[in-house]
Amino acid sequence: MISYIYYTSVGTHTTAQLIFVIIAGIGFILNHLLLASTRENTYYPLPIALDFILITGFVFFYPGSALYLILFGVNAVTLFLVVEDKKVLWGFSLTFFIIWGGSMYYIYRATGSISVMENTINFSFIVFEAVVGRLIHKLLHAQAKIETQYGELQETHSALTSAHEQLHHYSKQVEELTLIRERNRISGEIHDTVGHKMTALLIQLQVAKELMEPRPDMSKEKIVLCEDLARETLQEIRLSVRTLKDHDQPQSFVTTVRKLLEDYQMMTGLTASFTVKGDVTRIPISVQLDLTRVIQESITNAVRHGQAKACSVFLDVSESMVEIRIQDDGQGAAEINPGFGLKHMRDRIHEHGGTTLFESGTEGFLVKATVPLIEMKWEMGGT
Repeated sequence: MISYIYYTSVGTHTTAQLIFVIIAGIGFILNHLLLASTRENTYYPLPIALDFILITGFVFFYPGSALYLILFGVNAVTLFLVVEDKKVLWGFSLTFFIIWGGSMYYIYRATGSISVMENTINFSFIVFEAVVGRLIHKLLHAQAKIETQYGELQETHSALTSAHEQLHHYSKQVEELTLIRERNRISGEIHDTVGHKMTALLIQLQVAKELMEPRPDMSKEKIVLCEDLARETLQEIRLSVRTLKDHDQPQSFVTTVRKLLEDYQMMTGLTASFTVKGDVTRIPISVQLDLTRVIQESITNAVRHGQAKACSVFLDVSESMVEIRIQDDGQGAAEINPGFGLKHMRDRIHEHGGTTLFESGTEGFLVKATVPLIEMKWEMGGT
């Protein structure tokens, strides 16, 4: 369009001017079609350089007008819009000032005058167009970056969602395997402890039967012993089976321990207190199961061996570890010789990297178990 304005601004035209205007118009159209079709930034300077040449041609064919600066303004928009390389931008800017200086010198020689106002206004237009082109370039670049980051965010979100699902599935598997392992272990304990007591009970009943006629007094003692064995066996079964509940009906760790102490109080009359400090949910389920068994074994020993009337259970959960203490008021022991129960208790805690401590004196017995909580740490960077 500016080429046409150039053509109509002159009253008479030479054939050379007409041919040049036609060539320039076609060249501008082809160059901009080329810019619109190419995606490679390395090719952009070529059509822009051709525009520079065509625009400079207007200086020589129409030396009396400064409209060529408007064409340079349009070219500046294109240059600062599509070119990323700062060296190319500086190169074109320097070339423009050289061409502009040469053009004003040529116009002055050809016409004998230069319109300072017209050149100043048109140059201001070029600067404005360059700024607009660069702002549009930054806007498009920011938009493309946002779209890329949004795509990456979507991929990351999908990956995190998948990882969360896998982690949840893995957690359920670990929980199920832990419960199965605990069931199997409790089943083994029932077989070892209850089975032994039931065998002893059967033998004592057979002896009582044999002594019923010749020694009724001794037969009565055996029957009383059988009654005690049956009561102890029943307590052991009730307390052991509690942790074999179906995991589809889960209870919290605190609720499980409270129910355990309440049941034992009902069966034996043992008075118990339970104190909790810290966040119990930090304790893994596998550790919860073993701590429950430690409490169960401790209060069983307190009644069976120490004839205790009361006990206190204290649970302390910190960021790095969990500690549990069971203190009873039963008969103390001058020397502690760990039997099957205490050894099995120690093995349970040792499986989790923990420690156990047994203390006793003239009165009471203390069981202390400490288990470290799993700590995860990642380090990025460094050597």
